[in-house]
Amino acid sequence: MSDDTRVITCLNDGNEASPCEGVVEFHPALPVRWHNSGAMVQFPRCAEHYMKYCDAHDERQARDSRHRASMYCKHGTYIGDAWGADYLCGECESE
Repeated sequence: MSDDTRVITCLNDGNEASPCEGVVEFHPALPVRWHNSGAMVQFPRCAEHYMKYCDAHDERQARDSRHRASMYCKHGTYIGDAWGADYLCGECESE
């Protein structure tokens, strides 16, 4: 079989709750990753599922950004996170 006749199926094909829509193409993984050979890691997804995949990635990025911001007090001092040591900012302590 030549590469010209090969049919590419969406990675999420068969998901009854979210059927495929649009052209199936290879899209980069998010965050972008690379093989040892230097080629970009890509997966076949239809347009609809890739859009949902991108939206989920954006939500994860926003959640991680909020978490990183929560590790600093209003004065910009690192105060730790829920799973590590708790530090107290001198200015916050005196308020």
